[in-house]
Amino acid sequence: MRNMIQRLRETRFFRWKGAGPLLAGVFPIVLCIFAELGQMQDLSDLLAFTWTNFGVFLFSCLLIAVVFWTVALIVRRVWISGAVTGALFMIISAVEYHKYVVTGSHFQFSDLYMATGFADVSKFARLKFNPLLFVLILLTALYVFAMFVAGWRLKGRFWKQCSMAAVMAGVTAIAILVPAFFAPVCQVFGIDDTVTYNSYSEDARFENNNLITNFTVSMNQSMKSTVSEPEEYSEKTIEQILTSSNQEDQEAMAQPEEAVKPNVVFIMSESYADFRRLYDVENGDKIYGAFDEVCAEGVTGTSVVPTFGNGTVRTEFELMFGLPVKSLNNVEIPHKLLKSGVEQDTFANMYKEAGYSTTYIHPFRSNFYDREDVYSEYGFDRMIFDDDFTVETHQFRDYIDDDTAFRQAEEVMASTDGPDYIHITTMQNHQPFIDDKGEEVDNYFDGVQESNEALRDFTNRLKESAEPTIIVFTGDHFPFFSPESSFYNDIGINVDNCSKLYEKTWLVWNNYGLDTSSLPEETISTFYLPHLVYRLAGQENPFVETMLEEMELEPVYSVAVNPTTESELLDMLTYDRVIGENYSEVDGRMMNFND
Repeated sequence: MRNMIQRLRETRFFRWKGAGPLLAGVFPIVLCIFAELGQMQDLSDLLAFTWTNFGVFLFSCLLIAVVFWTVALIVRRVWISGAVTGALFMIISAVEYHKYVVTGSHFQFSDLYMATGFADVSKFARLKFNPLLFVLILLTALYVFAMFVAGWRLKGRFWKQCSMAAVMAGVTAIAILVPAFFAPVCQVFGIDDTVTYNSYSEDARFENNNLITNFTVSMNQSMKSTVSEPEEYSEKTIEQILTSSNQEDQEAMAQPEEAVKPNVVFIMSESYADFRRLYDVENGDKIYGAFDEVCAEGVTGTSVVPTFGNGTVRTEFELMFGLPVKSLNNVEIPHKLLKSGVEQDTFANMYKEAGYSTTYIHPFRSNFYDREDVYSEYGFDRMIFDDDFTVETHQFRDYIDDDTAFRQAEEVMASTDGPDYIHITTMQNHQPFIDDKGEEVDNYFDGVQESNEALRDFTNRLKESAEPTIIVFTGDHFPFFSPESSFYNDIGINVDNCSKLYEKTWLVWNNYGLDTSSLPEETISTFYLPHLVYRLAGQENPFVETMLEEMELEPVYSVAVNPTTESELLDMLTYDRVIGENYSEVDGRMMNFND
């Protein structure tokens, strides 16, 4: 190997003193082309983009150059900087390609929160070997090897070079991360810095920016989306909000049914959606027949969830906290904003205070989204993940099926003396839907039919139970189908009407003749559901009554439907209970105390 390298260095090109500087100077441009081509998979598309958006391409090259030369100034050996920079941007390219194939959403800065869960994420897709990506990564490695052979090193005093690196990196960071500076940068280079609210508007922005620039825009917008303390936030302000709301609503408030304290079971069904909302589903009566049977025995309505295609924890957050993700600037992973090591203001804790046993059931790995660590502070007496089931488990394709999760809930209710609050986040209908036996969409509907029949069987068994029980059923989001299927395009969904993909059917069912006439007929945001059910279960709480009064004024608070609408009350209470001092807790009790 050493002899081969020496022979290469003796060739005419590498004997030329300009070989090293030339390779280093061109490297950012070459790497930009490789990284963008890796995720686009089409050279003609890349050339067309570069021709029509040359300013954006130039910005991407300059950004890579800053990273490359910053590292080079520190390590001095240019080839080491090339290896680091090349690995970084080719990894970004590969992640973007596979993330879009799996979820239909583009790689953004906020996705770095999921870096520790990559092994779990990879389970959600049946990814195939990508020859072009492999070739581009190999070419990048060969280019770095060429720089190694050239052997060019930066000379000069180390402290001066580190100072130059710090200045270069600092100026670039300020220009990107500070909104006031980034806006003129976007104007100069023709960058689209539009704030996006869904995957469709994100697609439109990505087409204008491509990978590297769009990722940079997402970094800037992550800085802009930082949740700030509302003006006039104080204990007095929160007290006034709760007092005035409850004085006005006291007479109209539904009286609790003292004789009955029912079990309350929330079922958040993975990727469950009633596609009959969107088009005439073939065999729809068969697929949704069991669900319709249960609906006929309960009450249904429409709620707006905060996500589409992925982001289960966002809907889960709204159901567990009864607060809007919109008030947290539509953050991708809401629980990342919580203070660690403290008990959280969740409905699990509220039910626990009311004498309920509380259980969380999720038939998947406990470390995904850090659920076991984070949710241990949500007030659950017991958390049951895939390895903790005490009933016999059955699979539907890759995951534990819904019927197993429902039977586990029954076992929990049977094993406790008093009432139970149970939250189930199912996994049965999680992607991938593609297999070797059928079409992707058909496979999805097979799973939905199985879920509907499992739900019907669950409620039928509960009819025979002596324990009064309320079931709340809703989906977390509509599913994502692979780009090759073009399913949503075929049924007419586009950037102008994609808000339909955030509307979900909710169902409230009970087995003891509970009067559910107070449930709303109008469309509401999903975070109102736990408040409605808490009152329905005979419980009172100033926070709940305040939120339900706000529901009358602001029934839908979501960036998916009305992104520019603002509610000072919702924003104030969300900040207080997630980030602030928890002044809104019952009777002034501070929920967030250090363990």
